[in-house]
Amino acid sequence: RWLLGSVSMRGWGYVALFLPFFLAGTALLLINGRELNIMTYGEEKARLLGVSTGKRKLLMIAAGSLLTGGAVAVSGTIGFVGLVIPHVTRLLWGTDHRHLLPLSALTGAGFLILADLFSRTVIEPVELPIGIMTALAGAPVFALILLRQHHGGNRL
Repeated sequence: RWLLGSVSMRGWGYVALFLPFFLAGTALLLINGRELNIMTYGEEKARLLGVSTGKRKLLMIAAGSLLTGGAVAVSGTIGFVGLVIPHVTRLLWGTDHRHLLPLSALTGAGFLILADLFSRTVIEPVELPIGIMTALAGAPVFALILLRQHHGGNRL
């Protein structure tokens, strides 16, 4: 059951458990938004512009690990939210990481709420694991993103 993920029976105690990881990881990401924008041009150009790319990479890995580890500890593995939502958010709102990071978090939260709603109501009274719902929504979108990238961004 844990492998398919669930947010059922998770109360404020779980929020309190996750909150320190969320705050630390989010702070690290938001503080480095400008540097992330610069790093999109490549490591060499980023270094020329004064960004310590090695240090930033480690900070971003630490931030992602804090956020992912905390979320998985509370809810189990819920696939495709972290894979698909940032790409969709980037398509909808642009590439500036100072805006993309908080918008991805909000979009991911909204997507997870909708997936949870559907998982609880689609074959009521039985609750499907939320990981099944996110995979049903996320796998086709992820496949389209991969196809689009493979075809050089041409009309897919």
